[in-house]
Amino acid sequence: MNIDEILKRYDLVLSGDDFKVPLDNGREHFIYAVTNFRGGIGKTTLSFNISYKFSQNYRSLFVDVCPQRNFTELLMGKEINDEGPTIYDALLGRIMGGAWEEATQNNEPLAKRVKDTNPHFSSIKNSHVIPGSNELFLFPSTLYTQLNQYYAMGGTVKTKAVANLLCSLKSIIENEITDLKTEKVLIDSSPFFGGATHLAWMAADALIIPVRVDEQSLFALELTLKMLKDEESDFNLWRQRADIPFKPKVQAIAITHCGWNRQAEHQIDQTSIMFIERAVEIATRYADCFSTDNPIDHFALLSDFQGAGKISGTLGIPIDKLESRKFHTVDKKRVQVNKSVERYKKELNYLYKLLD
Repeated sequence: MNIDEILKRYDLVLSGDDFKVPLDNGREHFIYAVTNFRGGIGKTTLSFNISYKFSQNYRSLFVDVCPQRNFTELLMGKEINDEGPTIYDALLGRIMGGAWEEATQNNEPLAKRVKDTNPHFSSIKNSHVIPGSNELFLFPSTLYTQLNQYYAMGGTVKTKAVANLLCSLKSIIENEITDLKTEKVLIDSSPFFGGATHLAWMAADALIIPVRVDEQSLFALELTLKMLKDEESDFNLWRQRADIPFKPKVQAIAITHCGWNRQAEHQIDQTSIMFIERAVEIATRYADCFSTDNPIDHFALLSDFQGAGKISGTLGIPIDKLESRKFHTVDKKRVQVNKSVERYKKELNYLYKLLD
């Protein structure tokens, strides 16, 4: 698979040269979901840094549907432990029906203002986060029990009832959009499809898929695209049962942890190139899952962020705000920001351009 086009663009990105970004349809997508079926690849750190990019230009809403709720912690810090409604509470209100929703109603807003808890968001567009919850680990059984009960019922209303369940997260988001005058939404999902990630796909206009340069990630990429395309997949079967014609398109594949060739400027190492070629080959086989006809245009290459990524993902500091050579304390150890952080900023900015 020839990936020269991607590598040439990567060189231009890092050189700071002017060039035309291959995608110009990012603004058509209002709700994005960051998704993959593999954990431990820096997905949430990537979501956090994309969220900062969105906040620089749009009134944004961030939604955490991963039960580990790391995205919430990066945006809310110590406030994560405060009492208050979470996305789990909101979803149960929709899934379990009016009696449950009425019993759990309170006057506290669901979405929290990010600049109140993360100072790095204080001088940009007003953005909000709907907090995640560890209880989302329990949510898949609740969701599919209700879906199966509704689908087993007779009559013509079962299709609409199933659709209401599948669109429950979308309805929650749309209510917040209206109240907050939101311009962009970013959902951070879990590496497991069942439950809230399923609902994130139903809510999203487009998907962002991080893929690490390793075998498991390539396998997960193919599983993700197959789930999206295959009409017999759980995602599409339930969509058909609800008579919902729409499904999200892939807008970006972010290849993460690309190795760096130290002997040649702006060059990816050969091992990473091999994985990129295979990822492009997989994407090409599922070309109709993408928002344009040319999957290769949807690829962005990201280095192994090393210390900068650890600082960003632990302390809740956007990579754009990190300064080269500055020290930070992470897990009681002093970590210095490497000068390569300037390269990371350029790479993230290019990924953002594919979305904007």
